Amino acid sequence: MQQGTWTIRPCPHDEASVLAGALGISWVTASVLVRRGYGDPGAARAFLAAEPPRHDAGLLGDTAIACDRIRAAIAAGERICVHGDYDVDGICATALAVISLREVGANVDWHLPSRFDEGYGLAGQTIERLAEEGCALVLTVDCGITAVEEVARAKALGLDVIVTDHHRPGATLPDCPIVATRPSRYPFPELCGTGVAYKLLGALGADVDKHLDLVALATIADVVPLLDENRALASAGLRALARSQKPGLQALMRAARVDPAIVDTGAVGFRLAPRINAAGRLGHPAAALELLLTDDREEASRLASRLEELNRERQQVEDRILREAVAQVAGWTEAEQRRRAYVVAGEDWHEGVIGIVASRLVERYHRPVILIAGTEGLWKGSGRSIPSFDLHAALGACSQFLERFGGHRAAAGLSIVPEWVEPFADAFAAQAEALLLPDDLVSTTVVDAVLPRRAKLTLDLCGELRRLAPFGLGNPDVTLLAPGCELGDLATVGEGKHLRFRVQRDGHDAGGAIAFGQGTQLDRYRRLGRYDVAFRLQENHWNGTVAPQLVVRRVFDADDRFDEVYAWLRSQWGVQAPDAQAQAIFDELEVERGGPKRHPLESEAFRALLAEPALLRAA
Repeated sequence: MQQGTWTIRPCPHDEASVLAGALGISWVTASVLVRRGYGDPGAARAFLAAEPPRHDAGLLGDTAIACDRIRAAIAAGERICVHGDYDVDGICATALAVISLREVGANVDWHLPSRFDEGYGLAGQTIERLAEEGCALVLTVDCGITAVEEVARAKALGLDVIVTDHHRPGATLPDCPIVATRPSRYPFPELCGTGVAYKLLGALGADVDKHLDLVALATIADVVPLLDENRALASAGLRALARSQKPGLQALMRAARVDPAIVDTGAVGFRLAPRINAAGRLGHPAAALELLLTDDREEASRLASRLEELNRERQQVEDRILREAVAQVAGWTEAEQRRRAYVVAGEDWHEGVIGIVASRLVERYHRPVILIAGTEGLWKGSGRSIPSFDLHAALGACSQFLERFGGHRAAAGLSIVPEWVEPFADAFAAQAEALLLPDDLVSTTVVDAVLPRRAKLTLDLCGELRRLAPFGLGNPDVTLLAPGCELGDLATVGEGKHLRFRVQRDGHDAGGAIAFGQGTQLDRYRRLGRYDVAFRLQENHWNGTVAPQLVVRRVFDADDRFDEVYAWLRSQWGVQAPDAQAQAIFDELEVERGGPKRHPLESEAFRALLAEPALLRAA
């Protein structure tokens, strides 16, 4: 059986039935909405419409003070410098601020730090240079919340600073106006850096809604929860991206082979964002920002081609480091491999891509991972986590070994003296050992609905589920489970990387399936047997036809006791005094309420019988 398991939350039958009737949708789609917390018809309608919640920008902190200072700078013709960051969020926030401030008459310049020369955030040398050049006001975007010393230095030089950020603050805040999600009274503290800049610039009076394409790009790429205000920004922004008139975004979509008419979160996350990030990962982020700012179509094409080259180079470097990191882990002792968190270091690894590789290692080992790259002087690390482990808090607990660290619960960066890498790895693993349970290290697929035994996979169902988009953190793509399937017509595609097959349920063809990255499983799936298939349902356009397709997430061996337990359960139906275990299953499935017949696997009591056959013998 493939490593991992699946789980599903309960769904009250009545609640889903009422919602299905109120919204005119299938019971399957209604059950998905109920399980995600949208059982009230009004709340479900608002969610599906992605209505903006209209939170007050003034609750983000010193918004009014910041607006007054920016207006004074504009009126006096003072030079403003927008200081961003080298990732997609920081680059998009910088572009949004520069464009919007210029549109309201500001004298604006910008600065993006080099990952390799300056590192993350405000640097003292940058403050010195801006003061010497006569800059009057620095507006940070996506950085600055921990720049206490740098802001103090700017103040001493007569340089005003306004910080806008969404990262976790330290114990002391910079002595300047701060517009940030934390600390603040803002009701939705999950905005990305570009989202915070969007709120400030909107409060200033700029027409920021013209640039929702940039906001959506950053919101999706920064992997913030696509709920509440982020959902509204991403939804409206994707529509704006589809019709964007920015030459840079048009050129980027052409280079990445993204059809603007069907651009979605997947296209942003896996095709557009990596190309923007590649500039800062392997060189300087200026090329990506210039792409977003340019009005020249030829310049846009040239810059998009440059990002394409950098992205290909990034992929090659990333693949090499991944292979070396996996080999390093394989060479560890058994005790080291059993650790609940990994720290992996390499002297010649490229610090610009270690965050991506850390993410891939988390997927592979399902535990927090920090990758450390050897550089001149301090070594640089980048970490990624699993949902049950607060990475930022763990680094804080190990901070005696670190020169510097920052980030949030799911991702963080650090600097470390090479001699401290090994003791830090021990301390970090000890933190995970104290906080993580064995079950936390098991990859669990959350299922939104188990398909009833005779449910059909139709284009109408595809359309209903697509209404829950945009998908991302906090609102993942809908995962359905088709239990007890047989797999046929198996073949590899994409040079052996992927699997294509047909899914059979109860003797009927349920549709074609594609399992990306599972080409090596061909022989295993060819053996006779039944499988529980977890998948996303999508439209497949091919040769002028459209049909539902199962995009497979995981394939699990079906429990070989299912038929036995199900036959026993059916024998209990209609009995005047059914067995207590059977009655518990009937109650969970609400079989007496009528309506669609739910699959037995939706019952926790039924699954418990499968897991404990002794219970069935006792029954």
